[in-house]
Amino acid sequence: MNRLISSIRLLTAAATVTTLLSGAALAEDVTIRVTTVNPPTGESWKEVMATAERVTQRTEGRVKFEGYPSGQLGTTTDSIEQASQGLPIMTFTSASFLAGFGVPELSIVEGPFIVSNAEEGERLANSELMQGFYDRLAEASGLRVVALNWFDGPRHMIGTAAYPTPDDLKGVRMRVPPVETWLKTFEPMGVAATTVEAAEVYSALSQGVVTAAEAPLTGIRASGWHEPVKEITLTGHFNLFLGWVMSDAAFQQISEADRAILLEEFRKGGQNLTKQSIDLESGIRAEFESKGVTFHEADVEAYRAATAGFYKSFPNWPEGLYEQVRAAATGN
Repeated sequence: MNRLISSIRLLTAAATVTTLLSGAALAEDVTIRVTTVNPPTGESWKEVMATAERVTQRTEGRVKFEGYPSGQLGTTTDSIEQASQGLPIMTFTSASFLAGFGVPELSIVEGPFIVSNAEEGERLANSELMQGFYDRLAEASGLRVVALNWFDGPRHMIGTAAYPTPDDLKGVRMRVPPVETWLKTFEPMGVAATTVEAAEVYSALSQGVVTAAEAPLTGIRASGWHEPVKEITLTGHFNLFLGWVMSDAAFQQISEADRAILLEEFRKGGQNLTKQSIDLESGIRAEFESKGVTFHEADVEAYRAATAGFYKSFPNWPEGLYEQVRAAATGN
């Protein structure tokens, strides 16, 4: 049955690509299916729906959107693969996921403590260095980055206990996505990395399948993880370069003027989300504390030291990449 479904998907994708590439004229109307594994209660989903509405208004209805939150079109990997095959799908993802589609250098921007703040992240996401990676991704895998500046805040650890130092993570069953960046960050600290899909983390924490996870405060609230476990350690270990990627074939189908509107509005959406996330953090902390959640400070320098080897663990990165990324982030 799985083989049959895969064959149908491939045939559908091939037919879509043929349609997109046939004829000299660009299509007047394009409908893009927007999907994410995140729930509709999340700030990123609310913002993308607002962004989509602005795009549709500014393009006078030529670019329309349909929304599919909570993994309705499959996992992040599923939707990325469908987009790469030419389907008119736009999915919420991160640089780490995209690195596996022909541009391994993208994974470095999600290394531990790579940027110091949201300003550095915004500058790096829209730098010439990153634009070069985006163009290579389109050539290698048929995926077009629309925006990768949708920062939802630094990621912290939540679990059944506090983890103020890296040593406290030894043997902890932590939910870690099956992505090289995460695995190479956490496994050296002795974590028992456990793969759980995002939509299943709440039940996994409730049932003790995992005893810890990590996410920004906005994500923890949207998914309700603070209900089954009550200890949050403020590590701030990652600032994920999140955003939206779509089929490059579908992107090229849109007129040049409308593509410019799409890119402009999605970059603006990312800036909005970043500001919202920063503004919400203090309120979320107060809300959580009123519900019995305890916050713990982390020894950030100890975590920096424990994760320093990360940047030497990727043999397929070119020499000097870390220095180039830091220069692009700081503007120096």
